[in-house]
Amino acid sequence: MSAINESTDSALDIDRQVTNFSIFIKELCPEANVVIEPHLYETEDANIFVYPPPDWSDEECYALEDKLSQKSIDILLETGYQVLMAVFGPSDNPIHPEQVRK
Repeated sequence: MSAINESTDSALDIDRQVTNFSIFIKELCPEANVVIEPHLYETEDANIFVYPPPDWSDEECYALEDKLSQKSIDILLETGYQVLMAVFGPSDNPIHPEQVRK
């Protein structure tokens, strides 16, 4: 397999992992806004930002973050891809509507 095909296959596989992760998030919290951050900052393969509904408590946000953290670890161990995520509480919700995947 050529380097170009390997690179394309890797990008498609990462995209598939991010898509499946996004579906998992929406299953846990259908009302959440999910933002796939296009910029990578260090060695991660993807960044996902999750904004639960504004009426969620901090405890609900922490519980969601725990479940998503475990999913992120599972992806890393199963595939080697580092998909980072962050769950923002109601006071941390300054997102732009055009970035939201509902």
